[in-house]
Order: sequence, then structure tokens, then C-alpha cells
Amino acid sequence: MSIARVLIISLGELKETIYTLPLISVLRQNDYEVEILTSEKGFEVVNRNPMINRVHLMPLEQWMNKMPYMGIFEDLSECTKKLKKRNFDIAIDCQRSFRSFVPFAGCGAARRLTYSNSKGFSSFAGNENIDTKPEYKDKHIHQVKLNLNFAAYLGLKTTSAEFLLPEVKYSAKSKMDKFLNFSEERPIIVLSPDMAQGEASWHPKNWINLVNNIPQMYNVIIVGNSHDSVLANKLSHKNLVNLCKKTTFEDLRYIFSISHLIISNNLENSAIAWAMNKENLITISTNMPPEKYNPYSLKGENKYKTLIGSLGCQPCGEKYCTQSTFKCSHTPTVEAVINCIK
Repeated sequence: MSIARVLIISLGELKETIYTLPLISVLRQNDYEVEILTSEKGFEVVNRNPMINRVHLMPLEQWMNKMPYMGIFEDLSECTKKLKKRNFDIAIDCQRSFRSFVPFAGCGAARRLTYSNSKGFSSFAGNENIDTKPEYKDKHIHQVKLNLNFAAYLGLKTTSAEFLLPEVKYSAKSKMDKFLNFSEERPIIVLSPDMAQGEASWHPKNWINLVNNIPQMYNVIIVGNSHDSVLANKLSHKNLVNLCKKTTFEDLRYIFSISHLIISNNLENSAIAWAMNKENLITISTNMPPEKYNPYSLKGENKYKTLIGSLGCQPCGEKYCTQSTFKCSHTPTVEAVINCIK
């Protein structure tokens, strides 16, 4: 019996590529050959990953930065031709959006698995909607479970699903150690605010209050982008290091590996910590539904903490508040987060 070759398509955010790893692990455990098509954002997750036989890069961000760019059609066609030459037996559209339509339709796989409600007409590029079976009709479940449904549809058991990432590069350790010049060795708490969410973010006053109440027995690191850097400048703690705008995916993995606790309002960074099996992880949810995005134990154990308020409108899953109040930005309470620090 020949080995089946599978193409996984994941062209979105870094966390979305992380969400494909449990599916890939199940496929590999059952002797499938797995290749993945990803964009720049997900490339670091799968590059050098021992579970993946080959990585195909579609430089979507590069193309978008050139827009208007007429050469995009030629580049897209060339990418699709290369995929077709791989003679895939199965293609699985984990992206399920307009981004995946052309490569999914043109990859040449005999079986192209998707969901009937995939966005951007991408479902029309498939030839098997797995949700024709009743057990796969529930769309209001975690993105990881939606992906694992593809394995179950193929008749594979998913109880052994796991995350697996390549080893952290030594260069990340040597780079980050230069910044982490704490005066004393103490347990490290990492804060990941994600203030780029705007008014849907956990409110800046909450972060300020939280940091003021973190005992001096801890070292504190804040990570993020330029929006988070603005917040970092308002934080006051004797043992705080601001690494905003200084970290890559590899750098974050090293920082998380040496941390005692991660407190995150950033789903991408929560996903990275989850894939690293960092059990001491608190994910703050304001507007996003935890059951669809937040870390959970693949083995059914209660490892990861999610803190969310109890507002009647929460979680709405929307970027903009229909009531224009953004009350969710003040939930959970600072006290609830502090009580989880141990």
C-alpha cells in the first residue's frame, strides 16, 4: 500500500497555523506524508518542524505590500503549478477563506476536504464537504477541533493528537539573554497585552493596576508591538523589562520556556505557549469566545486558565461594541488575575 500524500492549507495568522499541528500529528502517526502551504506569518511554525515533510511558502504579505501588483496572478499560477506537480492524494483546507480558493482548487488532489460554510467561496474549490456527516456539522467549536474533524472523517483516531514544534534556536537564547539582565534570579512573569485590539483590549488601567500588585519577588517581562510599548512605558515595577518590538517567534518561545507564568490577552501568544505545553498560562478574554480560540487540554485535563467576565453580551466575538460601551474591556477584574498568580 502506497503512502498517501496530504496537503494542508493554512494561509492566515500564526495562531491558525499552530491550530493545524494536532491534525498534522495525527496524520503522521498514521503514516501519511504531510506537506503544508503557508504564508509568511505561519512559516516559522512549520519550518524545520519534524512532523512536516515539506513546506510550501506562498508570500501573500509580500504580494499585498506591492499592491496594486498585476504580477500576482502570474505568481499565484506558478505556485499552484508547483503544488500540482506534487501529486497529492488529499488536500485539506484549514484556512477556509478566499485566500485558499485558488491553491485549493488547483493543487490537483483527488480528494479536497473542506466545510460547506467556508468563507470566500473556498468551499466551491473542494469536492468533499465533511459536514455532510452529522457528527461534523457543529461549527461553534474550537478551531483545533474543527481541524481534527478532518482526521476523524478519514477514519483516524484523534485521541493521540499533540503539538510539536522544532527546537528553539540557540541564537534566540543568546539574543534574549542580553536583554534579560535582571539583578537577581526570580520567577519570571510574562505579560502579553495586545493593545492593538483597541477598545476591545483589556483596559490599560487594568494592566497598570496588575503590575502594581505583582510582588517584587517576581521578574516581569512585557512583550508585544508598538501599541504595547506605549503601555509598557506607563508600567511601574522594580524588576520589569520591556521587550516590546524586540522579539520574533523564536525569541518568544525562548522567553516562554524560561518563564514561570504567562498572562496573555493575545491569542497568538497564548497559542504559542499552548503549543509549548506551558501549563501555567492565563488567557484573558474580553470579547472573543474562549471555546473557539483559547487553549484547552487535548487530553481532557484542566491545565489552562481562561478568565472572562459575566456580562450578558459576553463574549460577542465582534471587534466593535454594538452598545459602544466596551464594558468587556474591564473584565475580568484585576483581582481575579492576581488571585491566579502563585
